[in-house]
Amino acid sequence: MKKYYDYIVVGDGIAGRAILYFLTKKYPNAKIAQVFDDEGFPACSTRTTSVVSFGLFEEGISKLGDILFHAHEFLKNFVEKEQPPGVYSCKQYYLPPNIKDDPLKFKQFEARYGTDFVNFKNQKMVAKDAYVINPRELLGFFKSDVKIIKARVTAVNKGEVQTSLGHFEATKIILATSAYTSLIFKDKNLPEGKPVKGTYFSWDIDLNEDSFVLSRGHYNLIYRAQDNLLLFGANSIEGLSHLHSPKEVYEKLEIFQDLFPEFSKLDKPNIHTGIRHKGKRRTPFCGEVREGIYALNALYKNGWSAGISLAKDLVDRL
Repeated sequence: MKKYYDYIVVGDGIAGRAILYFLTKKYPNAKIAQVFDDEGFPACSTRTTSVVSFGLFEEGISKLGDILFHAHEFLKNFVEKEQPPGVYSCKQYYLPPNIKDDPLKFKQFEARYGTDFVNFKNQKMVAKDAYVINPRELLGFFKSDVKIIKARVTAVNKGEVQTSLGHFEATKIILATSAYTSLIFKDKNLPEGKPVKGTYFSWDIDLNEDSFVLSRGHYNLIYRAQDNLLLFGANSIEGLSHLHSPKEVYEKLEIFQDLFPEFSKLDKPNIHTGIRHKGKRRTPFCGEVREGIYALNALYKNGWSAGISLAKDLVDRL
């Protein structure tokens, strides 16, 4: 026997949970189900360094810039109003290249990050506002009281979601399935996108510091003081997963050794790998794909901002 719902949301990452959160607030009497399979199609939300960086985007320059600018404003207002757990304000410090070694790169740095330098660890850096996020805490805030169906989705058609537990019908189906979307639903109206695997490392350590993000080139060092967690974002190459050896990790950390001598005594890291969905020109997709079928994906590095703001936009259109 088929089961019928007003809405079925597929996915259990931040986008899927945010959609459910806003959906249940807008339609408290609707019959809603969530379908996901975290074993076969794990959400990347708990497999990222989870930082939201402010102050880098302006309106009117590009489509992606507009999306991220509004996403950041929405998130700041949402956090101020709702005060969800797991979101912590901090400073993100950008360490410039040496002006004597490479004056051109230094000028490019100033053009991107500005010239408002501050002292951090006895070095001049540009500081901007940021959030560091505990993924499990914030995901818990967005948990909604809906029918949970833990099953692998095998196909999506108009009005129907086919799963390993049977078929479920709905008036409207919303896919928050990131890079897995093309495996369960193919449609020419969905923009191009590709999976990008990335690796990062973590240590449990008390640095006796406030939370911070320290960025140098392509590397991000994140310290979440609330749970004494140090994270280091290593290189990610599209289509490849780099599982570096501890020796390689320590070599990469040397760019921060002069700021944190205690890193020489770090234990072996925990290694984490996640798959993010990168859209064309890094632009997220949010909208109706086919009659009654909607998608929110290609969030790439912006799930914790655009994933929430676009979820609200999508629900407002339903």
